[in-house]
Amino acid sequence: MFNFTTLTGGKPHPEVPALAEQFRGGQIDRREFLRTVAWLGVTAASAAAFAGVAPGAALAEEPKMGGVLRIAVAVQEITDPALVSWVEGSNLLRNVVEFLTKVDADNITHPFLAKSWEPSEDLKVWTFQLQPNVKWSNGDAFTTEDVVFNIKRWTDANSKSSNKSSFAAITSVDVKDTLTFSITLNRAILSIPEMFYAYTCPILHRDFDKVGAPWPKNPVGTGPYALAEYGVGQKAIFKRREGYWGKKPYLDEVRYIDLGSEISAHIAALAAGQVDFIARITANDIELVKKLPKVQLLTAHAASTVCIRMQTDQKPFDDIRVRRAVLLAADNAQMVKLAYRDLGVVGENHHVAPFQPEYFKLPAVARDVAGAKALLAEAGYKDGIDLTLVLGNTQGRWEQDTAQVLQQNCAEAGIRVKLNVLPATEYWPIWNKAPFALTFWVHRPLAVMTLDLAYRSTAAWNEAHFKSPEFDAALDKAMAIVDPKQRALAMQAVEKIVQDAAIMVQPFWADKFTAASTRVQGLRLHPSDYHDLTTVHLA
Repeated sequence: MFNFTTLTGGKPHPEVPALAEQFRGGQIDRREFLRTVAWLGVTAASAAAFAGVAPGAALAEEPKMGGVLRIAVAVQEITDPALVSWVEGSNLLRNVVEFLTKVDADNITHPFLAKSWEPSEDLKVWTFQLQPNVKWSNGDAFTTEDVVFNIKRWTDANSKSSNKSSFAAITSVDVKDTLTFSITLNRAILSIPEMFYAYTCPILHRDFDKVGAPWPKNPVGTGPYALAEYGVGQKAIFKRREGYWGKKPYLDEVRYIDLGSEISAHIAALAAGQVDFIARITANDIELVKKLPKVQLLTAHAASTVCIRMQTDQKPFDDIRVRRAVLLAADNAQMVKLAYRDLGVVGENHHVAPFQPEYFKLPAVARDVAGAKALLAEAGYKDGIDLTLVLGNTQGRWEQDTAQVLQQNCAEAGIRVKLNVLPATEYWPIWNKAPFALTFWVHRPLAVMTLDLAYRSTAAWNEAHFKSPEFDAALDKAMAIVDPKQRALAMQAVEKIVQDAAIMVQPFWADKFTAASTRVQGLRLHPSDYHDLTTVHLA
């Protein structure tokens, strides 16, 4: 039998040999094998060697140090990093504050501030070992005291962070020594290491609450850069700091420039050489970007999507017949074709992507305009119904294009949808308030992570106000299963409950695109939109 090495150097979790056999027999693929055993604490080198993955090729020559990277992105207000609701703010933060783990662009989890971890056989106790010799930018040593402060802060009864629901299963956090701690859960969860890389989970200094918000006032961190300047809606400047515990980054400075929400302005700035990298482009911008000289197009498949959700406790959506009528009227295939140039995968209204490891294929639900009309009549709307859909084009005009296709679809069934299009800056604060709204959800490597955050009865980001004990129990079961094949079987019930509840039109999974100057090297588009600038250098 192959000698697997855990991150702690100890005996591997008992599920590891079975996963190895599945991989060897072709029952799970290489990526799923690497991802799953990494969660269970197996070293990347050991897993890669078993999977026959050659070490990464060395650079022909070490990149030159220095230079300023200019990025076009929204510079949002940041008060408390644990309360950040959008990835844009997180990408600024991660230059200064870091995470216990790191999930790469292949969705494989690696050590970061946590040097290693080891789960118990029942996946209810997780023991973490921290990196030694990590210093905060103020000179303090990074210890378990900092980690315990953050976890208890996230899960406190008065916490407003989405982490409160994500980590609700934690019953205790126990310190072994200054570099070792464990968490105990009230139920088994496989993906704890991956969950620690959620963009709401940066590790703050233990004195954050004493110093007080907003974060830019005293941005102490363990990261490779220090905040030099922060102006909401204007710019943010980060400069490389001395004394960083990890590999020294190549860039001298990272400069974020807020150019508003119109992506056309970002592309124009890139073409003019005013910025080096833009946070995103849309499917409609691809052909233009391809024609620009000295510009590279970056692409990635991702489980990112828009959810056109209905709040189940607000009229008229408290009547499931109205919600089902909207779903039956919607033409998801037409939305991806017309609004996103077919550069995505049709959604099935349950927020689990076909390329996520837990996906279970349900029978297709056909569009049925006549059925939608009948449901409306049964609900008391024989002459149709008027609805207002709120959206903010937070990712670009394609959100509005998608809504307009839905608007046309619904009109055929007598559902008259008025679009209330807000500026992105106005939509961000109220994204979960409107009874009928379109919200963009970022990629998460596992569907259970999104479902746990968005649809569990007690979830902080349950914008549909969906409450189903049956769903909660089915999700708990799926989150405890190590075997990817068995987890997918358990997801059948989870997907069916969400789909049958008709809480959202989830039209398609959107591929990701962005662009950068060809002088930007070492940049890889992360499916979650996370920026890892530690390997980026300028040619």
